[in-house]
Amino acid sequence: MNVVMLRLLKYLRPSAKWVVLSTLLLVFGTLVDLVAPWLLKEVFDKGIANKNVTMILGFTLALSGIQVAKSFAMYMQSRSQELVGQNVVFKLREEMYDHLQRLSFGYYDKAQTGQLMSRMTGDIESLKNFIGFGAMSMFTGALTFVGTIGFMLAMQWQVTLLSMATVPLLMFALYRFNKKVGPAWGQVREQMGKLTTTLQENISGIRVVKAFAREKAEQRKFEARNDDNFATNMERAKLEASAFPLMNFYGGIVFVTMVWFGALYVAKDGMTFGTFMAFQWYTWGIIWPLNMLGWQINIMQQAMKAAPRVFEVLDTPVDIAAGKDAGEDVARIRGNVVFDGVAFHFADQDPQKDAGVLENISLSVKQGEVVAVLGATGSGKSSLIALMSRFYDVSRGRLLIDGVDVKDYELDGLRRKIGIVPQETFLFSATIRENIAYGVPDATQAQIEWAAGKAQIHAFIEGMPFGYDTIIGERGVGLSGGQRQRVALARAILMDPPILVLDEATASVDTATESAIHEELLDVMKGRTTFIIAQRLSSVKRADRIIVLDRGRIVQQGTHRELFAQEGFFRNLFQLQEAAASR
Repeated sequence: MNVVMLRLLKYLRPSAKWVVLSTLLLVFGTLVDLVAPWLLKEVFDKGIANKNVTMILGFTLALSGIQVAKSFAMYMQSRSQELVGQNVVFKLREEMYDHLQRLSFGYYDKAQTGQLMSRMTGDIESLKNFIGFGAMSMFTGALTFVGTIGFMLAMQWQVTLLSMATVPLLMFALYRFNKKVGPAWGQVREQMGKLTTTLQENISGIRVVKAFAREKAEQRKFEARNDDNFATNMERAKLEASAFPLMNFYGGIVFVTMVWFGALYVAKDGMTFGTFMAFQWYTWGIIWPLNMLGWQINIMQQAMKAAPRVFEVLDTPVDIAAGKDAGEDVARIRGNVVFDGVAFHFADQDPQKDAGVLENISLSVKQGEVVAVLGATGSGKSSLIALMSRFYDVSRGRLLIDGVDVKDYELDGLRRKIGIVPQETFLFSATIRENIAYGVPDATQAQIEWAAGKAQIHAFIEGMPFGYDTIIGERGVGLSGGQRQRVALARAILMDPPILVLDEATASVDTATESAIHEELLDVMKGRTTFIIAQRLSSVKRADRIIVLDRGRIVQQGTHRELFAQEGFFRNLFQLQEAAASR
């Protein structure tokens, strides 16, 4: 816990001046609260007792004046405190988002989107509540508690000590509550993450849910998560319900004890009536901080359980470094690609025991060559391509582009040199123009239209009500699968990369459109190295070379004619597709 607290404190450094200002104003407000009962005592003991109206007026005006000053100070203190909390939230979210952008595909292969959303929102908000409110409130309470006891001891130490007889019981109740509520809040944060994950998956996959009529099953799944979240929160609430009334009871005993002993001492002239009246005010300076400490502990424990969840993401190592200091200039990339004995294993695989996704891949591709990659599902086609852009790093061997290991290129520059049309097309909730120009934000309208024309999507876009300014829905739901693929293809073409990767880029379009796209791509592919991953042989017939993968190994390699002359995967696939076409 101390380590977490120290780590959180570093986020206060940029707001150090506001922390100091807020603390000074808070100290001033606390001193006003401590002086006010003493002024009330003077009103009774010197003003009313002596029937001195002038003195009564003077003390009353002083009391009013310091309350006005305190109100202004508390206004400024609240603003400063909120600014500190918001700065912490801003910095944490910015840092976490930046780190998420730099984490590799390997991390996202396992991470749950709902959990990440929960940490980015709810967990960071809990940290803000503690740093921006809870911590200052705890400091205020401690200062008020100590200061109140000091003033009371100076006025009448016997009644003070007698009144505090039940304070140890209240402190013990707080200690037990703190021990139990911490784990309870840990469970609450975890269950909220699971609930968010279930909700996110259901909304993202709503079309699949409806297509398979699984609404009721998904409703039951959500209800189960919601029930778990409810039960966990009720367990936490039970702790609060049993602890807070007990703390209030002990606090009430402190007040009753003070009234009893204070009244006895006043009756025996061991205490002035003014001191007795001040003690009634001061007593709340003991009861309030201790009772409020229960809520403050709640806020603190929420933060202490939320912080490790946030720091867990921030501490995840970036296993594929950005390479900003890499000496190789990406401008030299022309498109000569060499796989030299490459093997690839996922992070959860043991290279010594498990067969790799790719094993012993040796392949040399010259600039401008069109290479098709075929293979059954799971043969390693997409992994082969992912290694070029360093979505993953090779486990063994080397991957060279223009004679330089891809690890020696600056990462962002390397990826801008490889235009990819992924198998799973993703479009943003923006205009079609913005989606096509995503990789080249400053592209002209003419350039965007040229890329759209090459992808056989320009005429369709022109026919839409707002043309290129048409806003498509989340993930491109306003378009068909084939239209989304063509927009993604235009996005890759616009980047004008020396290496172009088409990963099942025309799988969702009809045969006629596919043929038209390939005709347009002939011009686009001139001079640039192109990798085509496809299942349809019509997509690869213009390739200079065809690579056939099986269980992560190259089992066939050659031209369309050479492979057809051989027994194997290629001929079998050709015969199956010919038979299907003739039906």
